[in-house]
Amino acid sequence: MTPAPQNGDLSPRHNALLLAAVQEFINTAEPVGSHQLAAHHHLGVRAAMVRNLMGELEEAGFLRQPHTSAGRVPTDRAFRYYVDHLTPSSPIGFHDRAQIELHYSAPPADFIEIVRDTSRLLALMTGQAALVMAPRLESVMLERVQFLRLRDFEVLAVFVPVAGGVQSRLVQTARDHSQEELDRMAGYLNDSLHGRTLENARAWIEERLRDDRAAYDAFIRTALTLGGAATRSSSSAELYVEGGSKAVEQPEFADPGRLRELLRALEDKTALLNLLERSLTHQGPMVSIGSENFDARLSAFAVVAASYASGITPLGSLAIVGPVRMDYDRVIPLVSYTARALSRVLDH
Repeated sequence: MTPAPQNGDLSPRHNALLLAAVQEFINTAEPVGSHQLAAHHHLGVRAAMVRNLMGELEEAGFLRQPHTSAGRVPTDRAFRYYVDHLTPSSPIGFHDRAQIELHYSAPPADFIEIVRDTSRLLALMTGQAALVMAPRLESVMLERVQFLRLRDFEVLAVFVPVAGGVQSRLVQTARDHSQEELDRMAGYLNDSLHGRTLENARAWIEERLRDDRAAYDAFIRTALTLGGAATRSSSSAELYVEGGSKAVEQPEFADPGRLRELLRALEDKTALLNLLERSLTHQGPMVSIGSENFDARLSAFAVVAASYASGITPLGSLAIVGPVRMDYDRVIPLVSYTARALSRVLDH
């Protein structure tokens, strides 16, 4: 009998058996036995041979046996092998595609509402926790900016993106301004900032501050200085989380310890935003399984994420977070298709 290689390059028999074992475990959430695999899958070998092959896969780190009398369960390494051997660009199921298209066929709403509703859609369709990171203000096209005087030396800069919604930033000023002055400054900036992203607006303002006119025109210099302060102020992206209550119905979370891990992970929005930001530069869907997650609190979970974009510019990201025993064959194309559908809606 040829032992299962340690480097992941499995023989055809080991390959077929491992993929069958992972699929069986995904379907049942129970340890998988040799008789069960031989009966449910066309492996071309008897149960005794299946038992021997499973032992070799266990030695190679693909399976583990939680109890001596129990069957075996796939390790993180087995799930990674399974995901890597799924059919590239697997098509989304007809019903999933139809549900997503129906969801986005409604008349366009405020883009923040569209993004928030996407998290609800994913949670409903998968029964898992769904995350959607709203576009950072730096990456969206601006319609206009307004300045509101809050109190002495304190101004609220309100940015209105072309796609709708509002985002605001607090700015401390070197001198006090009346609301009339603030309105004039916003009007001057809006003549040039409309249709730019905040990042482009910042560059335009910095360039204009170097112009000779800004040096001798006090109004222009003050307006540009205030605009520059508003565009430099940092703010974290908004994160929408839905489906936590549905995720706890998964068999894995019957264990109170696992349940606490999930709830704590979903409460830490900073860690989740860091996770989603990594997917912004990833080509295609990003799948992170168990110990592959940088955050130790997510080591018992799998994450399937994909970015959505305007043209070629990534705006944000969406993801499913669930147990490592996830139906990747369905979830990966579903997340990818939803990201493309959301991109299409935001572009129009």
